Amino acid sequence: MKRSTGKAGERRQHERLDRPQLYLRIGGHTFQTTEWSYGGLVIEDLGGILPTGALLRIDGLSDEESYRHAQPPYQVDIRARVVRVMPETRQAALTCLKLDDAAYRILSGIENGNELAIAN
Repeated sequence: MKRSTGKAGERRQHERLDRPQLYLRIGGHTFQTTEWSYGGLVIEDLGGILPTGALLRIDGLSDEESYRHAQPPYQVDIRARVVRVMPETRQAALTCLKLDDAAYRILSGIENGNELAIAN
């Protein structure tokens, strides 16, 4: 059963998480999430390089600890689309179109606080 909040109600299928942060590799650039769920991500787009409607392939994913220790990102295959650009906050909202098994395993491990689940 879905919970209703506000006038329009909550339509989200997946709970948004704002911690821990994730780092994504898209086309050789690294982006930090401000919130995420299995269905989508809000990322910092400080350079304003992601246009609305763009189809993206996320091929690397890191948690905060791995990123801080300069470990290479985990190999994933996430297909996403930029659904909204927010220039005033220098962010972009992405919807996930496809998550491979590795990405799902990593996100599940992070969501559940199981750091061992994010190892390759």
